[in-house]
Amino acid sequence: MSDAHRSGEADVVRDAYETLPVMLAAFAGPEQRFVAANAAYRAMIGKPDLVGLPAREAVPEAEGQQLLPIVDRVFATGRVESKREWRLQFEQDGVPVEVFLDFNVYPVHGPDGTVTGLNVLCVDVTERVRERQAAEGRETEAQRRYEAARDVVVELQQALLPTGVPVLPGADIAARYLVAEQDQAAGGDWFDAVPLSDGSVALVIGDVVGHGVAASAAMGQLRAVLNDHLITTGDLQLALQHVDELATRTPAFRASTVCVAVLDPASGALRYSTCGHPPPLVLRSDASARYLAAPGAGPLGTGSGPVPTSTDSLAPGELLLLYSDGLVERRGDPLDAGLDRLARVARDAAANTVLPTGAPESVAERVGQQSVELLTREGFNDDVTVLTAQRRAVPIEEFHLKFPAEASRLAELRDALLDWLRPLNLADREVAGIDLAVSELVANAIEHAYPPGQPGPVRVDARLDASGTLRLGVGDDGSWRDPGPTPADTSGRGLWLTGAVLDDVHIEHVGTDTHAVLRGPTKNRATGTVVTVRRRLARPAQLAARPAISSTERLGVDFSTSLDPGPARMLRVTGPVDMATAGELAEDLSTASRGGLHPLVLDLNAVTVLASAGVKVLFAVRDQHAVHDQALKIVADDTSPAANVLDLVGLERTSNFPRSGCT
Repeated sequence: MSDAHRSGEADVVRDAYETLPVMLAAFAGPEQRFVAANAAYRAMIGKPDLVGLPAREAVPEAEGQQLLPIVDRVFATGRVESKREWRLQFEQDGVPVEVFLDFNVYPVHGPDGTVTGLNVLCVDVTERVRERQAAEGRETEAQRRYEAARDVVVELQQALLPTGVPVLPGADIAARYLVAEQDQAAGGDWFDAVPLSDGSVALVIGDVVGHGVAASAAMGQLRAVLNDHLITTGDLQLALQHVDELATRTPAFRASTVCVAVLDPASGALRYSTCGHPPPLVLRSDASARYLAAPGAGPLGTGSGPVPTSTDSLAPGELLLLYSDGLVERRGDPLDAGLDRLARVARDAAANTVLPTGAPESVAERVGQQSVELLTREGFNDDVTVLTAQRRAVPIEEFHLKFPAEASRLAELRDALLDWLRPLNLADREVAGIDLAVSELVANAIEHAYPPGQPGPVRVDARLDASGTLRLGVGDDGSWRDPGPTPADTSGRGLWLTGAVLDDVHIEHVGTDTHAVLRGPTKNRATGTVVTVRRRLARPAQLAARPAISSTERLGVDFSTSLDPGPARMLRVTGPVDMATAGELAEDLSTASRGGLHPLVLDLNAVTVLASAGVKVLFAVRDQHAVHDQALKIVADDTSPAANVLDLVGLERTSNFPRSGCT
């Protein structure tokens, strides 16, 4: 029987192959040279001419995204491999596009049985993944798995692991912790970033032998002891020697591994010890990578003798990566192969060449995120912990701004302050709290420090100290008036709100200035008030049961700024609501509700800061609606900047939009 009778006429088969909605490609030879690719495949890759090109030349981004190693493996072993819901990014017409694919790689055998090529079949499941993500909402699959993975172990891990890492002026730090996928969650890994009194920071990755509750409990004890000695002595070798002796006497600690690196962000000096742990990786500014030489210490409590330490240094912009062995160890693979994979992936992540769309701006956060996501795609058997620290190329300097005490200058202050905060890569909620506090303190100075029509200067100073504590000072040259207890209107509420969103508020009167409060005594002024606040800054550590699939799409409901007809009019507010814009908001609300005669839905989710002047307007419009027995519904999601303020002042809000009208 001819080939045409078996498979159809060549033109018909070619047309069917070309028009199939699934993506098909064929490769020949060990260099994986394209010999066929249908239209759907070419459209995904974004390149019309693939035939004849080696895969590494035609699709170089596939190497960093861990696709080509699978192709090479199938060619070498002759075994089919299947992957599900892999997040991949390609360029189409010069625009980066993110897709999720299910794909299979099949070997093609020659007459003698050897593998001569490969066939690849891909199905685009992006829509399915997006729909699932939307259904999951904020509770990601990874979070649910983390919460379900052995309740007692998880509770111990959440209680014993740090919730975040410090935000420092000279170093950008990030951490990720991934719980093992096995039925018995491990729980022996830990990480830490501990600021020391001399301005350095101790970076720690450790692993206690064992699994479950016992490993988690031992981890918590060992972590606490090591932290205490690092903080009290500031001496790396002395602290490690103490925990080594403790492990000798305590079976639960014996054979634990730990890597500690003490970095001085100011000079770049680095002192470290590995104690049985894989060596740290350094990513240079030129995109090359090197592993630090291991000092030679064995695991804790194994009698390997005095704990040795080594020294090195980080240049500005260089990044240090500490990790647990769960990231690099794979059954059947030598450790060197895992270390090579980590170095390649980390280099690509630092250069932002692998999954650039939606990637974090922070290099430290991006390297940690993508190293974990890409290196655990094919499974992992142990907990995975990653701690990254990049020495800032430009340390965070102090912030100083002086301007007239006028409400119209608040926008200038906010823009300057946000620019100063941006390199810190803080969470949006943290930035909103700082923005609110400074806005309130400046508004307080504008309103109370000077007589009407005679504005004097206002000074805003900020610094981030070596411990990660942000110190903000707002000073004026006017006369202090005590606002008394928290009242029902705006007066005094600013200080109260400031103290609620930050750690503490301190007020100094005649004879001080912002420099005196932030850095110590300087030349005094004859009059004036300085209000200072402190906030210990931290970046949340990412804890999960498997790598969360990131998405660049954000679903939401958008309301028109026009007044919609119907039982309730809807008004969406965007941007800052402070003393400079509160009057405009009051007018808009009055127009929208006809002075409280019409029910109103007020969406505050896009408000970037809700200051006390805006709170006063909201209280007024609430009372206005109550007088006329009309409903006012304020919508603010729990994660929005406005939500925290509304809860603090006792204004009722909802996170849900009404289906129709106000109730």
